[in-house]
Amino acid sequence: MAAFPIVNSNGDRIRPSARSFTPGDYPTKIYRSLSGKTIRRSFGSKPTNFQLTLGFNAVSESTLKAIVDHYNGQYGSIVGFTMPKEMFSGLSADVYALFQNPSNTDWFYVESPQIESVFGQYSNVTITLVADLV
Repeated sequence: MAAFPIVNSNGDRIRPSARSFTPGDYPTKIYRSLSGKTIRRSFGSKPTNFQLTLGFNAVSESTLKAIVDHYNGQYGSIVGFTMPKEMFSGLSADVYALFQNPSNTDWFYVESPQIESVFGQYSNVTITLVADLV
């Protein structure tokens, strides 16, 4: 399991320009009777399915390559990985804990990195991840 890269091949730090986070939900099954009554059954005591979108604006080709190489190294959405604390720099300890709680989660790609060429050799890259309990 390879952690998400924090430096590219030139030694430059990789940091997101934007983060979007959706806290997980508790595993629940909803049963509906023919009369319309619903029964909700919980199947876990910890939330799962955290979602995180990271945007990297105007990154160099070496940073783009590091992100795409990591995606390919995880076989797309097959192999989970850890997310280094550097990806959350600037957040308070309390907010950072939301991203890493519970601690026994691995991040997985939801889809391939979305790449937009913006100027010359610079691109905007967006990745969408989901965290599952392991």
